[in-house]
Amino acid sequence: MKQPGHHLSPAPLLNPETRCVSALPFCQTLLNVACAKGADKNKVLRGTGIFDTDLTQENAFSPVQIAALVLNADKYACVRDFAFQAGQALATSQYSGVLKAMGYSKNLRQALLILRRFTSHISPLVSFGVYPRPQGIVITLRDSAGKHKAFDVASLMVCSAFIALTKQWCGQRLPLSFHFPFSRPRHIAEFEMHLGRRLHFDSPCFYITVDNASLRKPFLHHDGYLLKASVSHYKKQLISGVQLPDFIRNAVMRNPHLCATDLASALDISPATLKRRLKACHCTFSALVDDVRREQAIFLLQICRLSNEETALRLAISDLTNFRRAVKRWTGLTPGELRSR
Repeated sequence: MKQPGHHLSPAPLLNPETRCVSALPFCQTLLNVACAKGADKNKVLRGTGIFDTDLTQENAFSPVQIAALVLNADKYACVRDFAFQAGQALATSQYSGVLKAMGYSKNLRQALLILRRFTSHISPLVSFGVYPRPQGIVITLRDSAGKHKAFDVASLMVCSAFIALTKQWCGQRLPLSFHFPFSRPRHIAEFEMHLGRRLHFDSPCFYITVDNASLRKPFLHHDGYLLKASVSHYKKQLISGVQLPDFIRNAVMRNPHLCATDLASALDISPATLKRRLKACHCTFSALVDDVRREQAIFLLQICRLSNEETALRLAISDLTNFRRAVKRWTGLTPGELRSR
């Protein structure tokens, strides 16, 4: 099954320890919110390799630095809902950068196209998969670094920012639905306050559903000229590239039978080197393949309600018995259980 709009990127691979992500607005906002909530600035920056001077001009940061900053900010801020508050602040901050430019879009559909071009700039730790369906789209949230502790905080920041931004752009809160890959939390009131009541837990993967009416809702400040000028400006700051986990996910979307040996050959490295680089990302090739297949299975079976035969065909699995076993392994549920959810 090919995911429309997602291709194997010709851009170079980004080293997680190289300062290659232009995420100054993200880092500034994160630090400001943490300090406003009682965190000591020196403690938040400690161990990140980020210094005050880095936050006063347009500098690039490494994914490892950004992840460390997220974890420290969440740890030392004296509030339980730090991730939600940081996401909301990112949406309304004077440092919003590309997010402000997105507000000049015609509607959410156009804004999401811009998001895809500037994902590392806007959301350096969370990447997205987009699955179209007749009723709208499904947006999956992925750990762009592979498997990192900071994803838990960063993903909730993204959800909160998405709600705040769409309200700001459209003048009202849109009926977005959130599906979380964890159990209903005890502090559910905080989730409802920041994200609304369309919340679903214990999902096999993390995704947001957006209906067609929301995608077409006109933005209050649409301006084609300002949009073009702003995007052109921020493109100059954009560093081209993709992190290895996302590179592999995109490759698997295009070629479901891709194996680690073939991928290593395409990257002109040995299988052992590929394995070592993935270990640094706290993940494996097979785990990333399973992530992609899990997304596809959930979309086709749970959301689109396709039959086993149709889904197996789209997933390029010829044997139905193997298909059922694979779905169970990927999602923890049988195809029938997914359709009935």
